[in-house]
Amino acid sequence: MRPALRCLVWEPDHTLWNGAVSDGHGGALRPAALRTLRLLRDRGVLHAVAGRGHRDRTVAALAGHGVLEYFSAVEVGWGRKSGAVLRIARTLGVGLDVIGFLDPEPLERAEVAGRLPLVRCYAARNTDVLPALADFRPVPSNPYPTPPLGFARVPAH
Repeated sequence: MRPALRCLVWEPDHTLWNGAVSDGHGGALRPAALRTLRLLRDRGVLHAVAGRGHRDRTVAALAGHGVLEYFSAVEVGWGRKSGAVLRIARTLGVGLDVIGFLDPEPLERAEVAGRLPLVRCYAARNTDVLPALADFRPVPSNPYPTPPLGFARVPAH
């Protein structure tokens, strides 16, 4: 079984909101994206942004929509998204095997999947169903549960 994802990297344009911020067409936040963002955050999943365009405009749009505080890292520029995902992994100190990448463009997902095969890629049209996937199951805060009463006192022979 693959480990549960600990970080979801979002392309915000056409995923979090309608339109592209760099083109001046960033629209309203998508309700399904906001629900997924909140639900996964409540499960302990970190969120990050890997987008194309102008970083200042994207950060301003995230702040304007009131969701900037949901994101632990923001990588926006004109390079490859696989490079942005790799920088995010290093910044957050997580392995590539626990990162998911969400983007509306099949070519972008293919580029990330080809260069970073451990990263799991998802189509933006499926944003609303991500919380139901096994990849996003809640991760217990203590992976080693407390043994039953008296278990620790049983001698091992």
